Amino acid sequence: MIYKNFKNKVKNYWKKLDNEKNYTVPNETIFRLLSHRKFNFKNKKILDIGIGDGANLLEFHRRGAKIYGTDIREGMIKNFYKTYGFSSKNYFIADLNYQFPDLRVKMDFINCKDTICYLDKNKQFDFIKNCQKHIKKDGFFLFQYIQKQLVKKQTDMFDYNFKKNHTQLKVYFNKSNPIPFLSNNHIKDLIKDSGMKIEKSIFDITTHTKSKRQIIDINRYFLLRNKKK
Repeated sequence: MIYKNFKNKVKNYWKKLDNEKNYTVPNETIFRLLSHRKFNFKNKKILDIGIGDGANLLEFHRRGAKIYGTDIREGMIKNFYKTYGFSSKNYFIADLNYQFPDLRVKMDFINCKDTICYLDKNKQFDFIKNCQKHIKKDGFFLFQYIQKQLVKKQTDMFDYNFKKNHTQLKVYFNKSNPIPFLSNNHIKDLIKDSGMKIEKSIFDITTHTKSKRQIIDINRYFLLRNKKK
């Protein structure tokens, strides 16, 4: 357990955001990373875990993939497949702290952005093993999490020296959001336990524009390859 009542806090947090109109665009880092691995989307089966408004799923579809999705929010899932005319059988409402989607097919690629941190720390091991079981041999699993957050000490729009002008936050800056920071050792244990191999690890940086303070996310991405049948 990460902290007391964590699973309920996650459930209640997303329940409040079930019908939130928060339109986004496809995540450039995901597609850049897959492009570098020469991943061919045509007719590939792709599962997006934590679809949000479905921006990444739509881009997978545009590139020729057969798409599947899951999210804790019933309203978001139904709105997505009804709005774009997709089959409801490819979409699953699931609280991953309690159950994994009932998938009947294996995937070529599973995408998991901004999701793994919302799982109980012990449950993360079951989750990543379930992902591995549902990925074809030599298929890919991509997961992302916020490795750390930094807050700026002084106002200087041109300063990028994180060591001198930033301090590291110990807890996530948005107090209503229950996610924790995951240690490097925990991530190493997750990957080792999954049985998958690291294909690539990269990071990108995001600045929170809604905050009064200048908050910087250091986002870590791991692309894993499944070597098991």
